[in-house]
Amino acid sequence: MSMNNKGYRFKTYPQRIMQLLFDSLGENLKKNEALAAHTTFRIGGPADFFFEAYTPEELIKGVKTAKELDLEYFILGGGSNLLVSDSGFGGLVIKNRCSKISVQENIITAQSGTSISRLVNLSVEQGLSGLEFAAGFYGTLGGAVYGNAGAFGKAICDIFGEGVIFTPRGNVETVKRDYFEFDYRTSKLKSSREILLSATLVLQKGDGEDIRRKVEGNLQLRKDKLPENEGSAGSFFKNVKSKKRDSAGVSAGYLLEQVGAKEMKVGEAKVFPKHANIIINEGKATAEEVKKLASMLKSKVKEKFNIELEEEVIYIGE
Repeated sequence: MSMNNKGYRFKTYPQRIMQLLFDSLGENLKKNEALAAHTTFRIGGPADFFFEAYTPEELIKGVKTAKELDLEYFILGGGSNLLVSDSGFGGLVIKNRCSKISVQENIITAQSGTSISRLVNLSVEQGLSGLEFAAGFYGTLGGAVYGNAGAFGKAICDIFGEGVIFTPRGNVETVKRDYFEFDYRTSKLKSSREILLSATLVLQKGDGEDIRRKVEGNLQLRKDKLPENEGSAGSFFKNVKSKKRDSAGVSAGYLLEQVGAKEMKVGEAKVFPKHANIIINEGKATAEEVKKLASMLKSKVKEKFNIELEEEVIYIGE
């Protein structure tokens, strides 16, 4: 393994592995693809190998190939909610571009690489209510289900019907909502290594103009408190769940604001002035700077409130 002058590490693979990879995955496979260009944080070194899958069959083939060659792999959707290491990812990154959609009455069926923004726009066009909370989300359906994404008191689990998954045993199965064990910002997919191929969203017929107004209103609310030009991964920490039933808990943003988070920065990683639970990339921030800032924020909240904040953002790479 070697490093270049930017700190990226390049692993040397046997020629046999290289040949088998390219034989299996073909022209959609790239080497040393910069991941900063594929994440909303705009941070991260290169993936050793980068494969774009446009169908569920290609997605499955990418995973099977990685397993057969004993390569680490990661499924990349819209690139939000991620912080990629400055040294990149040692293995195969599979970019999920599977995005076919169908609509039948009040049910939208979509492949997991479909962008949430596209699904929100479609729901407005079709006069279907239930996705308004997701207006302004950057990620894909797969990522939203993986982390049970939500806003404004709603989450993807509230409208989820069933999903088609690819299991570690190599099977393709259709499973119902309860199978995913949804909870606050999490699902079974985080621990099971199963991959969502497609899902159905069960919406409600409604008034198109009313739905449009709600979507536009939520977009404006997000615009007022979220960065437009700087790179970020959205909310960095999870809100703190209450131990009492029927209690909403406390927002991470509130706790961070109380410890002066909005004044803090490390290098070009900085807490967003309008929202204490968002870290922004002012231009050339490194993953190391972001992690150092996040650690400082966690320490201050722990010191003042004896609460251990948990990252919502997922760390990728070494």
